[in-house]
Amino acid sequence: MKKKLLAVIMTAAMVVGYLTGCGSTAASNGTKESTNASTTETNEDTTVSKTTGKSFKLAVGLPDSGSTMFSLMSNNITTMVGDMGGTVVFQGGVGASTDATIQFVEDQIAAGANGIIFSPPSDAVLTSVCAMCEEAGVYWGITFRTILDQEVIDYITASDYYIGNCYEDEEQAGYQVMADMNERGIKNVAIISQAKGNTTTDRREAGAQQACNELGMKIVAEARALTQASDATKAAESFLSAYSELDAIFVVGTTGAGMHEAVAKAIEDAGKSDSVKLATIDFPDTMPELFEKDCLVSSAGLISWGYDPYIITMILANQCKGTPISEEPVSIAFPMSSINDIDTANTWTERFGDATTLYYDEDFISSTLDKANNPDLTLESLIEIIKKYTSNI
Repeated sequence: MKKKLLAVIMTAAMVVGYLTGCGSTAASNGTKESTNASTTETNEDTTVSKTTGKSFKLAVGLPDSGSTMFSLMSNNITTMVGDMGGTVVFQGGVGASTDATIQFVEDQIAAGANGIIFSPPSDAVLTSVCAMCEEAGVYWGITFRTILDQEVIDYITASDYYIGNCYEDEEQAGYQVMADMNERGIKNVAIISQAKGNTTTDRREAGAQQACNELGMKIVAEARALTQASDATKAAESFLSAYSELDAIFVVGTTGAGMHEAVAKAIEDAGKSDSVKLATIDFPDTMPELFEKDCLVSSAGLISWGYDPYIITMILANQCKGTPISEEPVSIAFPMSSINDIDTANTWTERFGDATTLYYDEDFISSTLDKANNPDLTLESLIEIIKKYTSNI
């Protein structure tokens, strides 16, 4: 059945600018659970609302710890899914490769998952995932990623089992961080990013390159597919020794823990703290400390860590309960905000730096986000909920 993709682009005015000083504008593997449910059963056979005492099972292809971001995200998703009558498992490393993604989906289908969320390494894997989930009768969606290939979009949105995606406006974030640096007089930038083909960092780099073209900046060097802090140290040391004109190192995207801090230390150890600065997308755990040292000059991120996978998982949970929020696949884009000073960083950290903070309490989840209890919940009313949440920050 041909379906229409319902795209919602949250404007910057909706979710950005609520922190004083804001600009305009990724582990451990989870343990898989097994179940006796047949992977060929329909959703109606295996899932009903919480009040009946039965349950649904979700699998999220993201780590549940390793940084505050992932702990906050997994704590909130676990609470929300539990309050809606389901269970959820997490697994890191899923987006590392096509093979890892396919294996994850195969394993979770075999384990009886009713719904799957993950971040794909590229658009190309999505048609295979779609076919697998279609055959098994398993709902699925993606997070942290947009889809660029129109043929892939047409293929997966024709499926009754694809529920959509929530992602961040990566291109806008890449542009904004570069513009922030330009205001500080920074012109020559080295980047640390993921391998080419990663749609998230590819879009961030596209925005960065647009800023270069418009603002007279230059990307003088790059390092890719780094997996641990020691890799970032070596890359930063190489940049610092090879490019005397270097003004900043921009961590465009990484999945390794401690990368930002490793780059900051390499700059400090080289005695270049006054002349070479750090910029990032995705707020580091140590963001206030890095600003206090006058090392970090700009950091962009979604206004709340992990909020986009939370929203798409909530949409998936309702779908698995037989109470869909939308009859068509959704595509919700969240703009990022940039933080450029220590006061704003401290304000943000007070609000979101604790991994136990809940986006919504259990009563709100049950009464408002669970469509079984709130039949008036629609995509339109969900967008209003998102706007209200972000406006209180």
